[in-house]
Amino acid sequence: MRRLTYLLLLPVLVAVVLVAAAPAAADAPTIERSSVIFGPFVDDETCAFRFSVTVERTRTTIYYENGDIKRHTDLIVTASANGKTVIQRNSYNVFIDADSPTQWVIAGVFEKAQLHGRTVWLESGRLVYDLERDQVIDAHPGPLAEPPDICRLLGP
Repeated sequence: MRRLTYLLLLPVLVAVVLVAAAPAAADAPTIERSSVIFGPFVDDETCAFRFSVTVERTRTTIYYENGDIKRHTDLIVTASANGKTVIQRNSYNVFIDADSPTQWVIAGVFEKAQLHGRTVWLESGRLVYDLERDQVIDAHPGPLAEPPDICRLLGP
């Protein structure tokens, strides 16, 4: 009798274990990575002098099973002239919720420009971008300043 009870309960036990393990067996997110480099090229239109520009972008996009998307971007823009180099390093995440795909939450460093290792411009924080209105919403707006003039930074 004991053996019969065991044989009858075994399938129930296996079913309970399989049901409990089902959430853990969810599909792993899909990850895509891409990198592009533009340049170096010469900009002879922005300033009265020519300067060299290189743009490097690395993007990692993660697609989750529930439809959410996370996109991480690293962007480096290097501009050089007259023995001076300005490096702009941006690193931010874009979160796209499957339930509201036209409202992007963007967090990180959007603009960071350095001249020979000294920061001359920095913008960072958390923004919401409304795709339908093409509008940026900043819950904590700070004082806005004009970005530095690249011609003045690289000028002779």
